[in-house]
Amino acid sequence: MPHLPRHLLTAVISLALLNACVQASTDSDCKCSCSAAGCICYKSGPWCIAETENFQACTTDSEKTAKQLAETAEELRGQLREKWLAESAETGERASWTPKCQIVLHPNQQSYVAAVGRGSEHTVGSSLVNVDHDQIKSRRIDLVGGRADFLSAALPHELTHVVLKDRFISTSIPRWADEGTAILADTPAKQGRHRSDLTDAFHRHATFAAASLITMEDYPGPDRMGAFYGQSVSLAEFLIDRKRPSRFVEFIELAGTEGYDAALRQCYGIANVDELDHQWRAYVASGATAKSTATPNSLASAR
Repeated sequence: MPHLPRHLLTAVISLALLNACVQASTDSDCKCSCSAAGCICYKSGPWCIAETENFQACTTDSEKTAKQLAETAEELRGQLREKWLAESAETGERASWTPKCQIVLHPNQQSYVAAVGRGSEHTVGSSLVNVDHDQIKSRRIDLVGGRADFLSAALPHELTHVVLKDRFISTSIPRWADEGTAILADTPAKQGRHRSDLTDAFHRHATFAAASLITMEDYPGPDRMGAFYGQSVSLAEFLIDRKRPSRFVEFIELAGTEGYDAALRQCYGIANVDELDHQWRAYVASGATAKSTATPNSLASAR
Protein backbone atom coordinates (compact mmCIF):
# COMPACT_ATOMS: atom_id res chain seq x y z
CA MET A 1 0.00 0.00 0.00
CA PRO A 2 1.52 3.37 -0.99
CA HIS A 3 2.08 5.93 1.76
CA LEU A 4 -0.53 8.67 1.93
CA PRO A 5 0.63 12.21 2.77
CA ARG A 6 0.71 12.67 6.54
CA HIS A 7 -2.19 15.12 6.67
CA LEU A 8 -4.42 12.87 4.56
CA LEU A 9 -3.56 9.70 6.44
CA THR A 10 -4.10 11.46 9.76
CA ALA A 11 -7.49 12.69 8.58
CA VAL A 12 -8.51 9.16 7.54
CA ILE A 13 -7.41 7.58 10.83
CA SER A 14 -8.87 10.41 12.92
CA LEU A 15 -12.23 10.18 11.14
CA ALA A 16 -12.36 6.42 11.62
CA LEU A 17 -11.52 6.75 15.30
CA LEU A 18 -13.98 9.61 15.76
CA ASN A 19 -16.83 7.62 14.19
CA ALA A 20 -15.94 4.60 16.30
CA CYS A 21 -15.76 6.70 19.45
CA VAL A 22 -19.12 8.35 18.84
CA GLN A 23 -20.73 4.95 18.31
CA ALA A 24 -18.95 3.47 21.33
CA SER A 25 -19.98 6.33 23.59
CA THR A 26 -23.62 5.58 22.83
CA ASP A 27 -23.31 1.79 22.97
CA SER A 28 -20.84 1.26 25.81
CA ASP A 29 -20.87 2.07 29.48
CA CYS A 30 -17.76 3.19 31.28
CA LYS A 31 -16.22 0.16 32.94
CA CYS A 32 -13.83 2.08 35.16
CA SER A 33 -14.12 4.40 38.15
CA CYS A 34 -12.67 7.49 36.51
CA SER A 35 -15.85 9.41 35.61
CA ALA A 36 -15.87 11.34 38.88
CA ALA A 37 -12.41 12.64 38.05
CA GLY A 38 -13.60 14.00 34.70
CA CYS A 39 -12.36 11.07 32.61
CA ILE A 40 -14.60 8.81 30.53
CA CYS A 41 -13.29 5.43 29.36
CA TYR A 42 -14.84 3.11 26.81
CA LYS A 43 -13.94 0.54 24.15
CA SER A 44 -14.52 0.55 20.41
CA GLY A 45 -13.41 -2.59 18.63
CA PRO A 46 -9.70 -3.03 19.37
CA TRP A 47 -9.40 0.53 20.71
CA CYS A 48 -9.47 1.47 24.37
CA ILE A 49 -10.34 5.15 24.60
CA ALA A 50 -10.18 7.65 27.44
CA GLU A 51 -11.47 11.20 27.16
CA THR A 52 -10.66 14.08 29.46
CA GLU A 53 -11.36 17.79 29.09
CA ASN A 54 -8.61 18.34 26.52
CA PHE A 55 -7.55 14.90 25.30
CA GLN A 56 -8.80 11.77 23.63
CA ALA A 57 -6.30 8.97 24.23
CA CYS A 58 -6.56 5.85 22.06
CA THR A 59 -4.64 2.62 22.59
CA THR A 60 -5.03 -1.08 21.91
CA ASP A 61 -3.44 -1.92 25.24
CA SER A 62 -6.07 -1.42 27.97
CA GLU A 63 -8.54 1.10 29.36
CA LYS A 64 -6.14 1.59 32.27
CA THR A 65 -3.36 2.61 29.89
CA ALA A 66 -5.67 4.95 27.96
CA LYS A 67 -6.81 6.58 31.22
CA GLN A 68 -3.21 6.91 32.42
CA LEU A 69 -2.16 8.49 29.14
CA ALA A 70 -5.03 11.01 29.03
CA GLU A 71 -4.71 12.07 32.67
CA THR A 72 -0.92 12.39 32.46
CA ALA A 73 -1.33 14.54 29.36
CA GLU A 74 -3.80 16.80 31.21
CA GLU A 75 -1.32 17.38 34.03
CA LEU A 76 1.56 17.99 31.65
CA ARG A 77 -0.55 20.40 29.59
CA GLY A 78 -1.29 22.46 32.67
CA GLN A 79 2.37 22.61 33.64
CA LEU A 80 3.50 23.50 30.13
CA ARG A 81 0.89 26.23 29.63
CA GLU A 82 1.69 27.81 32.97
CA LYS A 83 5.42 27.75 32.24
CA TRP A 84 5.53 28.83 28.61
CA LEU A 85 2.28 30.81 28.24
CA ALA A 86 2.02 32.15 31.81
CA GLU A 87 -1.49 30.73 32.22
CA SER A 88 -2.72 29.80 35.67
CA ALA A 89 -5.62 27.55 36.63
CA GLU A 90 -5.95 29.46 39.90
CA THR A 91 -6.84 32.68 38.09
CA GLY A 92 -9.12 30.96 35.58
CA GLU A 93 -6.87 31.85 32.65
CA ARG A 94 -6.42 28.31 31.35
CA ALA A 95 -8.57 27.85 28.25
CA SER A 96 -9.79 24.44 27.17
CA TRP A 97 -8.88 22.99 23.80
CA THR A 98 -11.48 22.75 21.07
CA PRO A 99 -10.88 20.46 19.29
CA LYS A 100 -9.32 18.13 21.81
CA CYS A 101 -5.84 16.76 21.21
CA GLN A 102 -5.98 13.15 20.07
CA ILE A 103 -3.16 10.93 21.33
CA VAL A 104 -2.70 7.59 19.57
CA LEU A 105 -0.47 5.06 21.34
CA HIS A 106 0.46 2.60 18.62
CA PRO A 107 0.99 -1.06 19.49
CA ASN A 108 4.31 -1.21 17.64
CA GLN A 109 6.79 0.70 15.48
CA GLN A 110 5.23 -0.58 12.26
CA SER A 111 1.81 0.86 13.11
CA TYR A 112 3.41 4.15 14.17
CA VAL A 113 5.44 4.54 10.96
CA ALA A 114 2.38 3.69 8.85
CA ALA A 115 0.50 6.56 10.52
CA VAL A 116 3.29 9.14 10.65
CA GLY A 117 5.01 8.39 7.34
CA ARG A 118 8.48 7.92 5.97
CA GLY A 119 11.30 9.40 8.00
CA SER A 120 9.75 8.39 11.32
CA GLU A 121 11.47 5.01 11.55
CA HIS A 122 13.97 6.21 14.14
CA THR A 123 11.56 8.28 16.24
CA VAL A 124 9.15 7.36 19.04
CA GLY A 125 6.82 10.36 18.89
CA SER A 126 5.34 12.87 16.46
CA SER A 127 2.89 15.76 16.68
CA LEU A 128 0.75 17.51 14.11
CA VAL A 129 -1.47 20.60 14.45
CA ASN A 130 -3.60 21.48 11.44
CA VAL A 131 -4.50 25.16 11.01
CA ASP A 132 -6.93 26.62 8.51
CA HIS A 133 -7.81 30.33 8.25
CA ASP A 134 -6.08 31.07 11.57
CA GLN A 135 -8.07 28.39 13.40
CA ILE A 136 -6.76 25.12 14.78
CA LYS A 137 -8.75 22.33 13.17
CA SER A 138 -7.02 19.34 14.76
CA ARG A 139 -4.33 18.41 17.26
CA ARG A 140 -2.71 15.00 17.25
CA ILE A 141 0.19 13.18 18.90
CA ASP A 142 1.36 9.73 17.79
CA LEU A 143 3.48 7.63 20.16
CA VAL A 144 5.15 4.24 19.92
CA GLY A 145 3.70 1.82 22.46
CA GLY A 146 5.13 -1.40 23.78
CA ARG A 147 7.63 0.56 25.87
CA ALA A 148 7.85 0.94 29.63
CA ASP A 149 8.72 4.63 29.20
CA PHE A 150 5.91 5.58 26.80
CA LEU A 151 4.82 8.43 29.09
CA SER A 152 8.26 10.03 29.32
CA ALA A 153 10.08 9.08 26.12
CA ALA A 154 8.15 11.42 23.81
CA LEU A 155 4.90 12.73 25.31
CA PRO A 156 6.35 15.80 27.11
CA HIS A 157 8.41 16.74 24.04
CA GLU A 158 5.54 16.43 21.56
CA LEU A 159 3.03 18.08 23.88
CA THR A 160 5.35 21.10 24.16
CA HIS A 161 5.09 21.54 20.38
CA VAL A 162 1.29 21.37 20.56
CA VAL A 163 1.03 23.81 23.49
CA LEU A 164 3.29 26.41 21.88
CA LYS A 165 1.28 26.30 18.65
CA ASP A 166 -1.54 28.07 20.53
CA ARG A 167 0.61 31.22 20.44
CA PHE A 168 1.76 30.78 16.84
CA ILE A 169 -1.46 29.97 15.03
CA SER A 170 -1.10 32.49 12.22
CA THR A 171 2.65 32.07 11.88
CA SER A 172 5.32 29.42 12.33
CA ILE A 173 7.51 29.21 15.39
CA PRO A 174 11.16 29.17 14.26
CA ARG A 175 12.64 25.68 13.99
CA TRP A 176 15.36 26.28 16.58
CA ALA A 177 12.96 27.70 19.17
CA ASP A 178 10.37 24.99 18.61
CA GLU A 179 12.90 22.18 19.03
CA GLY A 180 14.89 23.92 21.76
CA THR A 181 11.88 24.32 24.05
CA ALA A 182 10.63 20.79 23.37
CA ILE A 183 14.01 19.23 24.15
CA LEU A 184 13.92 20.92 27.56
CA ALA A 185 10.96 18.65 28.34
CA ASP A 186 12.91 15.52 27.41
CA THR A 187 14.43 13.08 29.88
CA PRO A 188 17.85 14.00 31.33
CA ALA A 189 19.40 11.17 29.31
CA LYS A 190 18.06 12.55 26.02
CA GLN A 191 19.12 16.09 26.92
CA GLY A 192 22.57 14.74 27.75
CA ARG A 193 22.90 13.23 24.29
CA HIS A 194 22.08 16.57 22.69
CA ARG A 195 24.70 18.29 24.83
CA SER A 196 27.24 15.69 23.77
CA ASP A 197 26.37 16.44 20.15
CA LEU A 198 26.96 20.13 20.81
CA THR A 199 30.34 19.44 22.39
CA ASP A 200 31.28 17.35 19.37
CA ALA A 201 30.17 20.15 17.03
CA PHE A 202 32.41 22.61 18.84
CA HIS A 203 35.36 20.25 18.50
CA ARG A 204 34.68 19.87 14.77
CA HIS A 205 34.06 23.62 14.31
CA ALA A 206 30.61 22.67 13.02
CA THR A 207 28.39 24.97 15.10
CA PHE A 208 26.16 27.53 13.43
CA ALA A 209 26.53 31.28 13.73
CA ALA A 210 23.54 32.46 15.78
CA ALA A 211 22.31 34.52 12.82
CA SER A 212 22.22 31.37 10.67
CA LEU A 213 20.59 29.16 13.31
CA ILE A 214 17.73 31.47 14.25
CA THR A 215 16.76 32.22 10.64
CA MET A 216 16.89 28.59 9.50
CA GLU A 217 13.58 27.66 7.86
CA ASP A 218 14.22 23.94 7.54
CA TYR A 219 16.33 21.29 9.18
CA PRO A 220 19.97 20.99 8.09
CA GLY A 221 21.53 17.96 6.44
CA PRO A 222 22.21 14.78 8.42
CA ASP A 223 25.86 15.72 9.02
CA ARG A 224 24.84 18.80 11.04
CA MET A 225 21.59 17.58 12.58
CA GLY A 226 23.24 16.85 15.92
CA ALA A 227 24.73 20.33 16.01
CA PHE A 228 21.35 21.86 15.18
CA TYR A 229 19.51 20.15 18.03
CA GLY A 230 22.31 20.62 20.55
CA GLN A 231 22.78 24.29 19.73
CA SER A 232 19.04 24.99 19.59
CA VAL A 233 18.41 23.74 23.12
CA SER A 234 21.57 25.40 24.42
CA LEU A 235 20.68 28.80 22.93
CA ALA A 236 17.11 28.56 24.21
CA GLU A 237 18.40 27.59 27.64
CA PHE A 238 20.83 30.52 27.66
CA LEU A 239 18.00 33.00 27.11
CA ILE A 240 15.59 31.26 29.49
CA ASP A 241 18.22 31.38 32.23
CA ARG A 242 18.18 35.18 31.93
CA LYS A 243 14.41 35.60 32.15
CA ARG A 244 11.31 33.47 32.78
CA PRO A 245 10.31 30.88 30.14
CA SER A 246 7.21 32.85 29.12
CA ARG A 247 9.50 35.79 28.32
CA PHE A 248 11.26 33.57 25.79
CA VAL A 249 7.94 32.97 24.01
CA GLU A 250 7.27 36.72 24.04
CA PHE A 251 10.74 37.24 22.54
CA ILE A 252 10.05 34.82 19.69
CA GLU A 253 6.70 36.51 19.00
CA LEU A 254 8.30 39.96 18.97
CA ALA A 255 11.13 38.76 16.73
CA GLY A 256 8.53 37.70 14.19
CA THR A 257 7.19 41.24 13.88
CA GLU A 258 10.09 43.53 14.85
CA GLY A 259 13.13 41.42 13.95
CA TYR A 260 15.62 39.65 16.18
CA ASP A 261 17.83 42.66 16.98
CA ALA A 262 14.92 44.72 18.30
CA ALA A 263 13.49 41.74 20.19
CA LEU A 264 16.85 40.99 21.82
CA ARG A 265 17.24 44.58 22.99
CA GLN A 266 13.71 44.82 24.35
CA CYS A 267 13.49 41.40 26.01
CA TYR A 268 17.07 40.71 27.13
CA GLY A 269 19.11 43.90 26.81
CA ILE A 270 21.34 42.26 24.18
CA ALA A 271 22.39 44.65 21.43
CA ASN A 272 21.97 42.41 18.40
CA VAL A 273 22.32 38.89 17.03
CA ASP A 274 26.12 39.13 16.79
CA GLU A 275 26.28 39.98 20.49
CA LEU A 276 23.92 37.09 21.20
CA ASP A 277 26.32 34.74 19.45
CA HIS A 278 29.25 36.12 21.46
CA GLN A 279 27.46 35.87 24.81
CA TRP A 280 26.10 32.40 24.11
CA ARG A 281 29.55 31.03 23.22
CA ALA A 282 30.93 32.49 26.45
CA TYR A 283 28.04 30.85 28.31
CA VAL A 284 28.88 27.45 26.83
CA ALA A 285 32.60 27.93 27.48
CA SER A 286 31.87 28.68 31.12
CA GLY A 287 30.43 25.17 31.51
CA ALA A 288 26.91 26.38 32.33
CA THR A 289 24.50 23.47 32.66
CA ALA A 290 20.75 22.98 32.73
CA LYS A 291 18.91 24.46 35.70
CA SER A 292 15.64 22.58 35.17
CA THR A 293 14.06 25.54 33.41
CA ALA A 294 11.43 23.46 31.66
CA THR A 295 8.66 21.18 32.82
CA PRO A 296 10.00 18.43 35.08
CA ASN A 297 9.83 15.04 33.42
CA SER A 298 9.29 13.36 36.78
CA LEU A 299 5.50 13.46 36.41
CA ALA A 300 5.50 11.27 33.33
CA SER A 301 8.23 8.94 34.52
CA ALA A 302 6.71 8.45 37.96
CA ARG A 303 3.43 7.03 36.67
